[in-house]
Amino acid sequence: MFRFVFGALVGGFAVWYWGEEIREYAENRTIGVRQSAAKVLRSVGKKAEDVLDRTKEQVSSATQAGQDVLRASQR
Repeated sequence: MFRFVFGALVGGFAVWYWGEEIREYAENRTIGVRQSAAKVLRSVGKKAEDVLDRTKEQVSSATQAGQDVLRASQR
């Protein structure tokens, strides 16, 4: 138990003392990964938008066809 508490204290001190350097290092080392992830998310978003547009068109045409059938049966 003492080792755990001691490790937590030392880790907390390290983050307090070198926190800014650690954050800058992480930001500089991960910029490529973050840019790549942003590109993938944009691509997925565009594809999802396209699928939703197609689905909306299909639902609209099916609704219109259903309304046409109901109008024809009422005559």
